[in-house]
Amino acid sequence: MSLRSSRVSSESGAAIIVVAFVLVLLIGVSALAVDLAAVRVDIRSNRLAADAAATAGAASIDPLSGNLADTACEVAWDYLMLNLPDEGTTSSPPNCAEFAAACDPTAARTETASAGPYSIEITHPIPDGHPLMGTQPINALFDGVACQRFGVSISRTREFRFASILGFDATAPWVASVAKIGAGVGAGEVVPLLVLEPISCDAVFTSGQGKLTVSYYMETPGFTVVDSNASKTSNPERCGNNSYSIDSKGTQNGWIRAIPTPSGIPSAILSYALSGDSNAVADSAYDPSDLTSPVDQADISDPTEPAASYFRLYPRPIGMSRRITRAPIDWRYNCKAAYPGYHIDLGDPGAGTIPIEPCPDPAAPHIDNLIATYGGAGNPGFANFWTTSYPCTVDDITNPSGSITVTGNWYVDCPSLVIGNTQVVTFSGGDVVFDGTVDIRTFASLIVNPSPLLADRIVYIRSGDLLKGAQSSITLNQTFVYLGDGVLDMTGGSGGLIWTAPVAGNFEDLALWSESPSPHQIGGQAGNTLTGTFFTPMASPFSLTGQGGQFQTDAQFLTRRLEIKGQGEIRMHPDPDRQTLIPIREVRLIR
Repeated sequence: MSLRSSRVSSESGAAIIVVAFVLVLLIGVSALAVDLAAVRVDIRSNRLAADAAATAGAASIDPLSGNLADTACEVAWDYLMLNLPDEGTTSSPPNCAEFAAACDPTAARTETASAGPYSIEITHPIPDGHPLMGTQPINALFDGVACQRFGVSISRTREFRFASILGFDATAPWVASVAKIGAGVGAGEVVPLLVLEPISCDAVFTSGQGKLTVSYYMETPGFTVVDSNASKTSNPERCGNNSYSIDSKGTQNGWIRAIPTPSGIPSAILSYALSGDSNAVADSAYDPSDLTSPVDQADISDPTEPAASYFRLYPRPIGMSRRITRAPIDWRYNCKAAYPGYHIDLGDPGAGTIPIEPCPDPAAPHIDNLIATYGGAGNPGFANFWTTSYPCTVDDITNPSGSITVTGNWYVDCPSLVIGNTQVVTFSGGDVVFDGTVDIRTFASLIVNPSPLLADRIVYIRSGDLLKGAQSSITLNQTFVYLGDGVLDMTGGSGGLIWTAPVAGNFEDLALWSESPSPHQIGGQAGNTLTGTFFTPMASPFSLTGQGGQFQTDAQFLTRRLEIKGQGEIRMHPDPDRQTLIPIREVRLIR
């Protein structure tokens, strides 16, 4: 054999070895690509399953109430079993009972579980420094607090079918999702106070020694909601320096508080100014000094009153993702496919409007129908005219007997009905339409729908006010009052005010509807009984006046702005049976 042929044979052998190695490498890389593609599919499907489970679990937690998270764990597990593509026939569920204890925001609780090739961890609460929160800085407006967060992590062990050629046996990619439940649009809550002012300062405020306490009812905590983004509060020319959307003003012992339940379910003050919206001014949402300025507690004999509430503002307001607007009341009592926009600035008609979402239910425009029936001119079809039998001023001279009682529906065709000293006028058994102002003066009384009550009633005041003078009294039993363009002024004297909303029908639970932008006032007399919803979406402001004692009310107020003044405390109580539920909750994936 020649030297040349020997060299050729040697090179051919080397080439075969190189080709064989390259072929093995190519096959291995191809095999690895196939297995890695499967891993990518795992990560994608695991991410979708974790997102769904975390969101469903968080939705089962009552974020502002601190309800227990064991149900959330069970719901998350159920979602995982529905959404994991090949969980296998064997599983070891999490011990969800471990989440049954009250949430400690400093101590994360994690339960492990398995299903086929999957390893699962469910975590609640999730403190700021927990690994599930990652390295992204905490944003208090969006990330909430530890007990609002619920996490699910998943890893799937996959044995490689081909990549083992290259020495890779298996992998277990890990994914995690964290959801938060908090303030926003969601299920309805009992909210005694919803302040609708969209942009301005002093949306809800106290003056002098005025005190506002939104209390609890059984297991329903106190809630206050403020729609203002506080964007005008930073403009000294319009609002003055050091103005806030929520503000306990002055140096006296005033406060704004929402009180938790005796069992510890937290209360909340929700502010759109803290939403993180680009137009919102978080620094003007509330006066930070109110959180640390101590005043006497609301009731020193009440052991449920938390020590933290001994300040001028309690609890610290938190953000909500969007305005509530007046829609919940419009939808219930005047359901329509479209509404006019809500004025942003009463002082500037050109400032624009905020849209009101269409009613999602079949049309039922009860308010519009009432206006069409009672809001025109002249007799609305009643058999009884006031001036055919009685004068428009009822006093000692025109009515020496001191009392008038009428039955049936009445049309009071007076530019102003004045009920003077010691007179008592009673409308029994029907609706009443007034052409003008109703003025109840010193020691006089107006009674609508006296006991025994036969049905709900309507009082319609076409043009003018409802006025209550010093030491006078008004009783409106199961009565809805519609003010065409007037206001309430019921601050005079110590006479009582009894006003309860209808208990059935189109206006169930609705005590007052007034679209007037002028100030409305109710004084805090000891004899006051207010039940139902008082809807004054344009009133700027609605003033409640305490007069040295405690003015307790089961009423719900939805108004443009609210002022608490005087020297007494206004204490509002949630009433699930006599108030309109307000949607304030939402679930959001945050990690």
